[in-house]
Amino acid sequence: MSRGRALPWLLLGPVVLWNLVFFLAPVGVMVVRSVTERGFSLAAYRSVFTTPLYLVVMLTTLETSLLVTAGCLLLGYPLAYLLATSGPRRRAALLVLVVLPYWLDYIVRSYSWMVLLGRTGLMNRTLMDLGLIATPLSILYTRWSVLVGMVQILLPLMVLTLYAAMLRIDRMLLQAAAAHGASPSASFRRVFFPLSLPGVYGACLLTFVTSLGFYITPALLGGRKDTMIAQLIVTVSTDMLDWSLASAVSVLLLVVSLAIVVVYNRFFSIDRLWGGSA
Repeated sequence: MSRGRALPWLLLGPVVLWNLVFFLAPVGVMVVRSVTERGFSLAAYRSVFTTPLYLVVMLTTLETSLLVTAGCLLLGYPLAYLLATSGPRRRAALLVLVVLPYWLDYIVRSYSWMVLLGRTGLMNRTLMDLGLIATPLSILYTRWSVLVGMVQILLPLMVLTLYAAMLRIDRMLLQAAAAHGASPSASFRRVFFPLSLPGVYGACLLTFVTSLGFYITPALLGGRKDTMIAQLIVTVSTDMLDWSLASAVSVLLLVVSLAIVVVYNRFFSIDRLWGGSA
């Protein structure tokens, strides 16, 4: 093999080896462990689908992830549009504000929401000082507090993905629409927004799949009714010491995530976001 042909393989070798050792091998062990409890058995999978508690946790995870994705999209699209249409200086300042939360760990940000939303937190004290409420509101350890915390953490991911897609839109198309008499709002509705949809699909997919595996924020901000699948895996593996069941739940989470990616790409062609054909 010539040096030119060997160079790509040499560059890819460390990445392939890393993924093989630290991703594919552990996933393989997890799959095997999920079906080898005292010999080959699918008892762990049957337990997942026949236990009401586990089914409720899965539905809660899907519902929470959908709500978080919708919230991030509603807040992130206008901000990404502002980034894509701003001048260089304003864009740089806004990008710093968007990326700034990433400088803090998830745990720190989740604890900050505990301080803000607690019964003696800043929000309750402000409302009481303004005379709007007489007693503190029970905001913390609810579905609402989980949604707020997860949206705040995942919003930069949504914004940056949308922003990258919006930068690929040719501004000459908007100028052509304006030259033909289209108003700014009409240009946005008929030109910019349709062209930004691949970015919307990709950003929603990334946000949704990422939120499926969230653990820290729901564990700190949510109550028992807001338990998500990652918390279930930790509880089953560390408290119940049922590694077979924990592996089965993990495999199902992986399968669901992969299935969502495949189906999503089949219907929405999100590969266009990275330069693929329509």
